[in-house]
Amino acid sequence: GQNEPKWGPQHEGHHNFDNNGGHRRLSATAAAAPEPRAVVPVPVQWPALMEPDFLTCQASGTKVAALTASGLGLLIDPSTTDGSVTEFSLEGLLELGMARSITWGDSSFLVVTSSGKLARCPANSLQLGRAACSAVPVPALPAAAGTAASVVEFDTSLLAAVATSAGSVSLLELAAGDDEEVPTWRSLGTVSLPEGGEVAAVAATRERLVVTSKDGATYVWNLRTDGTPASEEPMHVDTPAAGPRRQWQSACLLPNGKIVRLASRWARGKGGASALSSELLI
Repeated sequence: GQNEPKWGPQHEGHHNFDNNGGHRRLSATAAAAPEPRAVVPVPVQWPALMEPDFLTCQASGTKVAALTASGLGLLIDPSTTDGSVTEFSLEGLLELGMARSITWGDSSFLVVTSSGKLARCPANSLQLGRAACSAVPVPALPAAAGTAASVVEFDTSLLAAVATSAGSVSLLELAAGDDEEVPTWRSLGTVSLPEGGEVAAVAATRERLVVTSKDGATYVWNLRTDGTPASEEPMHVDTPAAGPRRQWQSACLLPNGKIVRLASRWARGKGGASALSSELLI
């Protein structure tokens, strides 16, 4: 449809980012400001007291998962018309720390905890209402505590995207250390939102990096096969037409190119009292 994102070409082949100015600050300042696009709420039947913090898209499917920092989650089909959801929990997560981000890979969730340590939660038992999480034996992600971050399995290693300041996101690769026994996180470069932009959420896949700003706009960079950004400017910018009371929390990209957003806003409930209400928007 006319609101579908237009993606740039995939970039193949190895690129030596260090030899091509890889540590310079990449910026979205020159990206043309798109016209705001109307977003459509998905009729989700949110369980009582369920206030999700994160949204992650299935890497090779059509569903999304909305989750709290404590690991309570909902499986949602964005094309639903009856609002039905499947509830589940990430068991064992709290022993490792509260979640700072959750990424849905091919077969499991990868969780960045508040300590920067990573957890893996196999997704094959979600329909049964649970997934057992365990620590990933790798060094803690630097500067991840309290910031937006995302980690995805990348070839035989891990690729991380971590918000490092108000408007910047660093890409990191887990690489073999000097003794080739203890891996370390190695910088692949940094991308930036337009001046004044603040990062609300980060979502990475093997092919793309999605950065959501606090005004709801999403900036999408294609990634090369070595994990570096394929261009200085984002390949796509999607700006939602937002109501003044809406708070944008997270966004992710489905394999078909659709952007799904999680937001909350104050709504008047029964008796006239205002309450914070979650929304899923496409």
